[in-house]
Amino acid sequence: MLNKITQYIKTEITPYITNINYWVILLIISGIISIVFGGISYFIITEIKDFALSIIIAGIILSLSALLLSPKSTTSFFKGRRGKYGTSSAIMFVSVITIIILANSFFVINSYRFDTTATKVFSLSKQTEKLLSNLETPVRANAFFVPSDNDQSQLKTNAEDLLSEFAKNSSKFSYRFTDPQLNKTLAIKYGVMQYPAIVFEDLSSGKQQPVYEKAFNPFSEQDFITAMLIAMGDKQKVIYYSNGHKEKSLSRDVTTNIVTDEGIDYFIEGLKRDNYDVKSINFEQVNEIPSDAASLIIIGPKSSLPSSHAKMIADYIAKGGRIAFLMDPNPHVTWNELLSNWGIIVSQQPIADPLSSLAGSKFLTPLLQKSNNQFVPEQKLLEYTRNNTSETKRILSITDQINAAFFPGAGAIIETIDEKERPFHVQNIQLGVSTAISWLEPNIEDPKFDENTDIQGPFSMISIIESTGPVNSNVPIFDLSKIMIFGDSDFVTNKWFYSNQNSDLILNSMAWLAEDYEVISIRPKVVPFRSIVVNRREREFLKWTSGLPFVLMLVTSTVVWWRRR
Repeated sequence: MLNKITQYIKTEITPYITNINYWVILLIISGIISIVFGGISYFIITEIKDFALSIIIAGIILSLSALLLSPKSTTSFFKGRRGKYGTSSAIMFVSVITIIILANSFFVINSYRFDTTATKVFSLSKQTEKLLSNLETPVRANAFFVPSDNDQSQLKTNAEDLLSEFAKNSSKFSYRFTDPQLNKTLAIKYGVMQYPAIVFEDLSSGKQQPVYEKAFNPFSEQDFITAMLIAMGDKQKVIYYSNGHKEKSLSRDVTTNIVTDEGIDYFIEGLKRDNYDVKSINFEQVNEIPSDAASLIIIGPKSSLPSSHAKMIADYIAKGGRIAFLMDPNPHVTWNELLSNWGIIVSQQPIADPLSSLAGSKFLTPLLQKSNNQFVPEQKLLEYTRNNTSETKRILSITDQINAAFFPGAGAIIETIDEKERPFHVQNIQLGVSTAISWLEPNIEDPKFDENTDIQGPFSMISIIESTGPVNSNVPIFDLSKIMIFGDSDFVTNKWFYSNQNSDLILNSMAWLAEDYEVISIRPKVVPFRSIVVNRREREFLKWTSGLPFVLMLVTSTVVWWRRR
């Protein structure tokens, strides 16, 4: 047995080992492969540049060794038939790889991204880009994630993508990721006790503002911008919401953290995310609306409005105040008496709209839909604003990105004065209206249109009053005030706040009242779910044809190989 092995080595292996041409070819092939793959790794995988460079040097040494070992054999290898084909293939391969590397390098240096998604999910808003490009001081985001926590991995990817976009838009913005379990000192320095968290820091002043995850929901552009503004010392505007008239209020239980459907917790949290300082106000405890109020909100009052409170509201409006009334059908007469100073009241009956209402609501939950042209068009808005294009664009931004919102049990905002008789200093802008076949329904148990008794629409469900005096004054008597009236208050409650685009509608409205027009354009992007729906025949077709390109490629390559062998 040993003799056979020895004989096999002598006759089969030894000739190759002792043949110098064998070693030349082996060195040449090894050298070329090392140079090619080392070059690819050097330009593409930047993390192993040093290792890739050593591979390239090794490849050059191997190739030179082959040339020095036998210049004649090396020349013969490249001049031979196989050598020519191999050299041509190698040159083409290297050329293609070089073109790819150069193209990749060019686009990395001169990058430009195209976001083809319908809602621009992967793009920053124009206002965010503007804010980042105008940064005066350096800002850093300190992100704390635990790598071993699988629940945090997706959140980390989301945060890193968003922070990367921020960094691309400003050389003064930077970010870093830290494992708080390995670097507890840094986490304690930034006051981070729960993870994941991202702390935005103004590096010039040292002021910090943290952002924490909310029930493992992805971090949003809006969250980051709000935190940045606070860290940079941006003064928070104050928005007050009233109580004392049986208005809707907060409902969160401090022990269980549970909210009720009737509460306004999500709405208040949304205002805080928009960088507002939100405070409650009880009219019995103050003599006037605080002077620092950017706006005042009154949400679904059920009791009467005392004359002293009405005077406080009127005085606030007279000083150029901004106020939002979220009313419901059949409000107490004292509230309509206040609103009538500006030529409007809220109806006693709710609106029934069979053409545009929520399914199963007996027509009593009207929908405002862009597809039905229920939001004021730009041309009509220009008439309302008397061709003031700047104000038109600002008002239009409230509903421009709203496709649908709904009001459970909405009242109509009715004008008490004819349009021709309305004084010049009072403008009533109907921002959202019901359809033409809607009506005011007196019997909510059995909604049915009665052409003899029911009042037919369309009706305003959202109105804006811009005025410098009440309707009973012939001349302006105070500063320009802005009032928004909604025919419903239920749409901002916890039950309905995140339904359709109710949240965007009310938050945009409050930003407009507070004159924070840039906040309107930094709303969270809607990520639509799209699926392909096919029948059985189409599914079978996709099943059997999906592998067809691979089969054709395999057959073609086999034929080419057979003809060239």
